[in-house]
Amino acid sequence: MPGRHHPFFLNTFGRAGAFLLALVLMASLQSTVRAAENDENQASSAPTVLITGSSRGIGLGLARQYAKLGWTVIATARHPETADDLKALAASHANIALETLDVTDQVTIDAVAEKYRGKPIDVIINNAGILGSVEDQTLGTFNHQTLEKVLAVNTIGPLRVAEAFLEHVRTGDQKKIMTVTSGLGSMALAQHFGGFYYYRISKAGVNMAMRVLRADLRSEGIVVGLLSPGMVDTDLNSESGSSRPSISPDESALGLIDAITNMTIESSNAMINYDGGTIPW
Repeated sequence: MPGRHHPFFLNTFGRAGAFLLALVLMASLQSTVRAAENDENQASSAPTVLITGSSRGIGLGLARQYAKLGWTVIATARHPETADDLKALAASHANIALETLDVTDQVTIDAVAEKYRGKPIDVIINNAGILGSVEDQTLGTFNHQTLEKVLAVNTIGPLRVAEAFLEHVRTGDQKKIMTVTSGLGSMALAQHFGGFYYYRISKAGVNMAMRVLRADLRSEGIVVGLLSPGMVDTDLNSESGSSRPSISPDESALGLIDAITNMTIESSNAMINYDGGTIPW
């Protein structure tokens, strides 16, 4: 009858519609799974960098710039839970993992190394560093307890991290251990002005430590390099009382990343400045 449909047609259409709907849902699910697999494959194939002292300054800039480049970033800090800028950065970049690591505390270093056991790490960047009280390291007002703290962070810390993550670097593609040092640690430049005894001693010490590490590891194809970040607008620079023109942490980070990318075993014999130049050490 006009306006009415036979039950056979209704049932047939209903079964066909349900079948078509199932096909559409299945195709959508397969597409979602493939997309997830592609994302996972891309993440697993991306190079990995571990950065110490990522909560602010140059370390935060390095984490930001490496994340933009698509790297997997293991950003470490003593107290990442209170590092608001770092947490915000990680919240906006799925490729950043935050980890608690104090370079003076072997327990926290070993815990992170164990967590990432079996994961290749292409680049380690020893960035964590402190200046120490300027007064405590001025001739006439020395406080040698401050020296111990500065050495623990700036000199011994990078060696602790390099040793703990050596197996991760060995299995990485790029095999690089980088340490952010300073022209203030240069023996050649030390004759020009005084002051900052402890900081300068600590940087000269880490320069030697990394040179010895380089000699031990170069036969394995591992690049151990020293980097100078330039005069950067950071809290450390402000604490030093410097009035010299400075660059932003991100500008320094971009230069350092370029220097790391281009560094080879041969060129790692020099201290490389963020602008690509070399600094006598």
